[in-house]
Amino acid sequence: MRARSRPFLTAPLLTAATPVLAAATLLLVSVSLPSGVRAEGLDLTRASCADFVAMSENDQTQLSLWLAGYFAGSAMRPLLDLQKITAAPAGLTALCSKSPQLPLVGAETRAVFIPAPAP
Repeated sequence: MRARSRPFLTAPLLTAATPVLAAATLLLVSVSLPSGVRAEGLDLTRASCADFVAMSENDQTQLSLWLAGYFAGSAMRPLLDLQKITAAPAGLTALCSKSPQLPLVGAETRAVFIPAPAP
């Protein structure tokens, strides 16, 4: 008898993931530009906390989602913590208000999403 395969997203997980999936969809739609419109490149390794604080709330939320994926990918973690992603804009704003010179892609901002590795 063959074992039944388990669905990738179960109903509770799918329900919890819906806001993240919606945000990801919005991000993808926002980068889809009509022909004739030229997109500008953005080097986030040069972005600072001051840049984050200056963003609109919507842009902060979208960038937080991107940063969560970036840091999870660099740590080779296949799971995203939805509660941390939801709380990230406020956490980053608090951190960035104290230290506007910090880079957005750095250990301090990474700690908002993923705890620092144990020594």
